[in-house]
Amino acid sequence: MTPHPDPAGLGRGRLTRRLPVLLLAPPEPGETTPFAAEQGTAPGRFLLRVILSAPRVSVPAMLLAIVWQVGEAAVPVVTGLAIDQALATGSEGRLVFWLGVLVALYLVLTTAAKLANRLTAYLVQVLQHRLRATLSTAVLHPVGGAVRPPDGAVVSVMTNDVARLANGGILLVMPAARIAAIGFIAVSLLAAHWALGLMVLVGAPVAVWAMGMLSERYSRDTREYQGLLASTVGRAADLVAGYRVVKGVRAEAEATRRYREASRETLVGAQRNAGLLGRFLVSSGAVSGVFVAAVTGLAGWFAVQGRLSTGALIAAVGLTQALLPQIQSIANVSIPNLAGARAASARVLDALGNGASGEHEAEEADGASTPAPGVLEISGCGAPIRVEPGELVGVRAGDRTAARIVGALLSPRADDEIEVRLDGRAARELSPVHYRSRVTVAPHRATLFTGTIRDNVTVGGRPELFESACEAAACGDFAADADSPVGEDGNRLSGGQRQRIALARALATDAPVLVLHDPTTAVDPVTEQAVAERLADFRSGRSTLVIASSPVLLGACDRVVDHLGDGPVRTARERSMAP
Repeated sequence: MTPHPDPAGLGRGRLTRRLPVLLLAPPEPGETTPFAAEQGTAPGRFLLRVILSAPRVSVPAMLLAIVWQVGEAAVPVVTGLAIDQALATGSEGRLVFWLGVLVALYLVLTTAAKLANRLTAYLVQVLQHRLRATLSTAVLHPVGGAVRPPDGAVVSVMTNDVARLANGGILLVMPAARIAAIGFIAVSLLAAHWALGLMVLVGAPVAVWAMGMLSERYSRDTREYQGLLASTVGRAADLVAGYRVVKGVRAEAEATRRYREASRETLVGAQRNAGLLGRFLVSSGAVSGVFVAAVTGLAGWFAVQGRLSTGALIAAVGLTQALLPQIQSIANVSIPNLAGARAASARVLDALGNGASGEHEAEEADGASTPAPGVLEISGCGAPIRVEPGELVGVRAGDRTAARIVGALLSPRADDEIEVRLDGRAARELSPVHYRSRVTVAPHRATLFTGTIRDNVTVGGRPELFESACEAAACGDFAADADSPVGEDGNRLSGGQRQRIALARALATDAPVLVLHDPTTAVDPVTEQAVAERLADFRSGRSTLVIASSPVLLGACDRVVDHLGDGPVRTARERSMAP
């Protein structure tokens, strides 16, 4: 029996192929180019670069917004014409005609408003996506060697500051439309009486300039407050991320005290910033109110003197009323938006500078597709550590020492006390490309990506090693279906399963020098024993450094460097040499 096709679904598919869907965002984000941020770029210049970066979306949105705002300002003009040409003459035909014009005007401006708002929202999303791609590239793939996990401050910039800076894209849409509406109002009043139009043409820019001057103090304080907020959010994120280390060194009270101090300082900054915003809104409202009252009073005076007709007076009053929200929106929305966007621009530039500072070195990896294992040496953290080519060396250390060693290996230029050397050369003198082509560090806290098990294991690694890496990491009990999804950050897996997937990903890189930090803390003893037995075979011929406190893992190493000094660890080599 032939299944009956779904007419609705079939028709929808055909319609989608034949006709473009208006203003429908693509299902997946397209390729994006990071924003350029050279050294010394001013926040205002970078903000302008962001605002002008999507003309295919911003220009249509701006044109539609101009139609919307000018259309609203034209309503009292059409009403005044209807009164003068229809009601005053008693012509029913003219009345019907102008009512039709008014209905058509409302249809046009409401349609333009809907499309302008939709395009503006899409513009903000496009700018946010590109800004986050820019920050991610700079933080995760720096060119200056500052290789370190992103801290809480970077996370704050990725969320709060990126949102404020992307909202700056609206500055090309709504302010331009409101300025166009103010120009239309001025021309219409100029047609009614030259003095009214001249007053608006001269007074409106002066009023906007005065409100801009009043916003300077608020703008400066906004930048300071956003810095305090980002610092506090970063401190909270770092405190949660490093809670294990904080508990290990028993620094809970000190960490809490520091966070409370930062939070209290941020609260004071928030209260001060809110007070400055309130004073700015009151003063800007007074400026716009006085200006609009002056225009309305002058129009009434001309009507009393008989210089304006009834329809012209109604149009003038309506235009003056339409003028007030335009100026108030510029004062209460656009100017604070500009202040917040400029402050966010400075914060984003700081993050880009931290992530991409320094000169790019042209030194590349060796021409060989797989570099040979090197000699890794670490000094300045207690007992010196040396890993010869092909060795599996263990390091037994406390949480604090282990974290320092891993941090120095992730970012050799960041720690002045711990020195990392590769093949006799200081790692801080090597280019990041050269160093990372030989040394891969798998930190204890690993992140899984939304996708399948295969996606997570093979990302950045060798796909042909997928099965053997999963076997070495003891993933066989749950990774039989390699294409099963792991969920967001691996939320469909248990803690031990996530840790084994992260270990398999590190092994699949087949790095010449691989550093593992506590890779089995969340797995059961049987599984840990299996991992320990398979690790040496999988990494045969490559150099491996295991920083752990697990006796099972350390016992599988060729030798162990002890930073605790509370007893020897019997290694695999010692067991094999025992009678």
